Amino acid sequence: MYLWMSIWTALLLTSGLAFLVVLVYVVSGVKAELKATLNDLRADVNESQAHEEILDRPIE
Repeated sequence: MYLWMSIWTALLLTSGLAFLVVLVYVVSGVKAELKATLNDLRADVNESQAHEEILDRPIE
């Protein structure tokens, strides 16, 4: 009985640790992707601000 409890406890600890590792990996990937998207948006805003005269012309 003690052997099965030890195996079950080790399995639970291992799966919990694996879940935390996967969670950290996913969160870091999402954070990096959001940071890259934010940088792209900032570059687009800076480019549009540099060419306001084109954007402010009426459409003919």
